[in-house]
Amino acid sequence: MKIILMIVLSILFVSCAHHHKRPKHHHHAYEKQCAYSVAHGNLEVQGSSEHKIEHGGKTYFFSSSRKKQEFSENLENNINVANKNWSRIRDSR
Repeated sequence: MKIILMIVLSILFVSCAHHHKRPKHHHHAYEKQCAYSVAHGNLEVQGSSEHKIEHGGKTYFFSSSRKKQEFSENLENNINVANKNWSRIRDSR
């Protein structure tokens, strides 16, 4: 009986430990391009993991702290503009 109880408890501990080790999934906006640049119609500027913000379940990358700051000052509007530019420019390729 003790062996069965130990097996059951071991299975429970292993399943709980496995659940907590799942990596958090991030959704990267604009394929990690600089969100500020995308908002200004340029999809050629790579963002940096050094300059990023998380908002609404997405991670937005920027090429500099200045661009991150300027984008953040009017965040919702800039995201809307960047989303429109991203769709329009990506669809035209």
